[in-house]
Amino acid sequence: MDILLLHPVSQWSLNRVADICRREDWRLTIVTIESSTVGDGTAGLHEWIRVPELTNSAEDLLAQIASRRFDAVVAGNEFAVIAADVLARELGLFHNDVEKIRASRDKSLMREVFARYDVPQPRVITRLSSLEESRAFDWESVAFPVIVKPIDMAMSLFVRKCHSRDEVEATLVKMLDFKRSRLTNLAYTAGALVEEFADGPEFSLECVVQDEKVVAHALTQKFLSAPPICHEVGHISGSDIPAPHRQELLGAAERIAAGWGMTQGVMHIEFKMDDERISVIEAAARPVGGHVPEIVELQHGLHLEEAFLYARAGLDWKAPEPGPRGIWHGIRFHFDERSETARPDRVGVVHDTRSDDNVVPGAEHFSVNRRRGHAVLRSDSLNDLDAYIRAL
Repeated sequence: MDILLLHPVSQWSLNRVADICRREDWRLTIVTIESSTVGDGTAGLHEWIRVPELTNSAEDLLAQIASRRFDAVVAGNEFAVIAADVLARELGLFHNDVEKIRASRDKSLMREVFARYDVPQPRVITRLSSLEESRAFDWESVAFPVIVKPIDMAMSLFVRKCHSRDEVEATLVKMLDFKRSRLTNLAYTAGALVEEFADGPEFSLECVVQDEKVVAHALTQKFLSAPPICHEVGHISGSDIPAPHRQELLGAAERIAAGWGMTQGVMHIEFKMDDERISVIEAAARPVGGHVPEIVELQHGLHLEEAFLYARAGLDWKAPEPGPRGIWHGIRFHFDERSETARPDRVGVVHDTRSDDNVVPGAEHFSVNRRRGHAVLRSDSLNDLDAYIRAL
């Protein structure tokens, strides 16, 4: 079987896909922009196609692969989700509904679909595509703080908690000046959503969809840096969805899949949750990033990339048996600005990786572009693991 992976942007994620392909004796071809080095450390690639930019144009995508043909087209990162479905449709392969799946990348469309499918979510206050639109908007009736987020960027880029019109406009100016992904050269949509602020702890649900049903899932607790930017600094896997929210959350996940025309695949759903309610912040039609698949596999035996590849190839996939109880796995990202914190005795290190490869000079504190590696952790004490990962 020939697998085409469009625009992988992280070495660890590509290696996990390549491992599956080697195990299954599948041939793996990747497409990246010309300057990418992401495949340099990956053994066993069948072919590496280099192109000027990621595009969602069927004509351009077909031209980029020329006469090559594949058995599955897979998104290598969030930006490539639409392109993978467009190209798969053109090649007669499994794909999500191409028009509906666009809502997984366009946050404005996403809010509209969530509303139609009764998914609990924050209220949209306005959409802005220019500074002039902000100045013409009636801010007097707005209850601050609000969340400002770009229409189709990723990795929390320019997502801000703003307490005033001035903060909104300062964020908008910076956002509109950032026109292309440096990882894929994909052009961004000019614009931002302004939403009500949903308070509470933040989580994500990693889930596998088959026959329009969630057949496997894993809850991930997220740890964030201080407002207003709130970058991810760590994760924990192993807790269950609280019983009062279980049916509501899994039902919302299946309705999101229906709204996107996804009969089978893998989804990553981010949400706020407290004792009273859940509020879905956003969702994505691909496996989660940030090394979370590593701890989901350790914790639950659930290999998200495997499920994703099987879905894209139209193959049957069997959910794993539940993992052991009383153990939790976590990730703690390393940053220069993070204080040294003593690791509790009951928190063990599965592995620890240090690297400066992804550090971008001048990047915001605690952003993904400031990470200098991560530690994968294991503990029989959720309290100790939580305190260690939470500490900044």
